[in-house]
Amino acid sequence: MRSSTALPFLTACSALALVASPGANAQSRSAAFSNQSLTGGVIEVPYAPQLVPQSGITVEAWVTYDDTTLGTSVPYRWPTIVRTGINGIANAFNFRVDASNNNSRILKWTVNANTRGQVTWSFASGRLLQWTHVAGTYDGTTIRLLVDGVQVASAPLTGAIRDVGQTIRIGQGADQAAPDSEVWNGNIDEVRIWPFARTAGELTATKNLELSSVPGLVSTWNLDGNAMDSSSGQHGTLLGGAVWSTSAPAGLAQVVFPGLALGTSTAGCLGAIHATTTSIPSAGNLDFAFAAHRAPAGAQAIGLLALAPAASPLTLVGVQIWVDPLSLQGGFAVPVDALGTVRLPLPIPTGVPPGVPLCVQFGILDPCGPLGLTASDAIAVSTTP
Repeated sequence: MRSSTALPFLTACSALALVASPGANAQSRSAAFSNQSLTGGVIEVPYAPQLVPQSGITVEAWVTYDDTTLGTSVPYRWPTIVRTGINGIANAFNFRVDASNNNSRILKWTVNANTRGQVTWSFASGRLLQWTHVAGTYDGTTIRLLVDGVQVASAPLTGAIRDVGQTIRIGQGADQAAPDSEVWNGNIDEVRIWPFARTAGELTATKNLELSSVPGLVSTWNLDGNAMDSSSGQHGTLLGGAVWSTSAPAGLAQVVFPGLALGTSTAGCLGAIHATTTSIPSAGNLDFAFAAHRAPAGAQAIGLLALAPAASPLTLVGVQIWVDPLSLQGGFAVPVDALGTVRLPLPIPTGVPPGVPLCVQFGILDPCGPLGLTASDAIAVSTTP
């Protein structure tokens, strides 16, 4: 097996490029919430296990927040961007401002795993009146908070995320107090949940894009006048005093994922092993990688890299291989993190033309698979400008 970087391959095969079209400008819409509304306001997404991934998580969104106009009907305020659960502290994760009873300006990201982990970022009054990208991640060892693609806080945390089996809420927290006490006070756009922790570079590579059709149990709520999940069908409903607004982050470009998932994973100890990418395979994206999740933590794994998918699967030691063996470029040893996420880094240099084809599938030593081996589905993509 080779090392886990395939950069020389990309440089060598750029002559195979086809022409791809750049993304169009996104619609200028977002969801607007008022902490002064006595009818509350929320987007509710029905519970689904994929929204509380056991393989790690990234929750990200574009937000504005007005700390000068919080409601006063109750003394305590916890304006919420995204959280699971509607009953007090019974949640898997929670992303909010802890305004408390003194209008504190503290952005907090909380994950409940073996213990309750949380990280915070204090901001000046008016700092979030302009559109700002925020993200919380957790990878089985560390919980992180990032603002505009820059890490601002981290703390140790271990264990799988506690799944409380409750509704996902965007723009409002729990129902413990008055209807408006945990409602966001501003706008929210481009909410995403990824089933693994993304890096600062990966977040930066896509934060200015409106993504759709991302495979691998990724959810993308573009909030362009509806609460549809444009990637995996976990659709929400806008309720109460929340409304659709024409305010939105400037310059977002619409990008349909430039590829597709192929085949069916063999089930391992944690279920089907889903492959995806960590960002978009665009020229100059040195943080691009292929990934899969639900592997056994710390298992041995390889990433098979080819120029094309197979016309039909090849069955080998009980698993189906979906990469084309005739265009196979090699097998690369890849690490598996503490929560079972697998990565094959594939930095894409500046100057790689659009249309370079790539197809990756992961093979993993898993005692629950046929002959102790499982394989993910395959992901086929083409590079973009």
